Amino acid sequence: ARAQEVCELTVGDVTFFNDKATVKLLGKGRKARTISIPADAAGILKSYIKYRKVQEKYDRHIFSSQTHEKMTVSCIEEIFFKYVEKGKAKHPEHFREKSYTPHSMRHTTATHMLEAGVPLVVVKNFLGHASIQTTQIYAEISQRTADRELKAWNDRWFLKKEESSPKDYENS
Repeated sequence: ARAQEVCELTVGDVTFFNDKATVKLLGKGRKARTISIPADAAGILKSYIKYRKVQEKYDRHIFSSQTHEKMTVSCIEEIFFKYVEKGKAKHPEHFREKSYTPHSMRHTTATHMLEAGVPLVVVKNFLGHASIQTTQIYAEISQRTADRELKAWNDRWFLKKEESSPKDYENS
């Protein structure tokens, strides 16, 4: 979800089932889409709504800040940056970029979905893009990732010309 979509999320936008929940997100251009979240995430969300005592108040925003009934994008950014810094301190090897934004999570999720074989049109709908061309950039990123991984695999498993000679194979 975009940060703004998370800010706008109300209790009435969530439907809980035994094995999942669906979340209605209102995206750019007031275009609505519904996505599913797995049971574990649904359970956490349900507990949070109950903790806030808003489970019967369908027009209330799910996420609030300390000063407002509705969380703001800047509040989400602050929380995100806080946890990125904690992650960098604990596992610096997992961070390639100098800085990350909440939107980078959308990029990462879309790229991982494509790398896992999820069709481009499904990723398009999941992200709430109006056009497949907008989603196409993730396929290109995914191809670069695939190329990099294939090269690394080849480098590990196949000897380079200067490292081998025909004699090496004769003695095998």
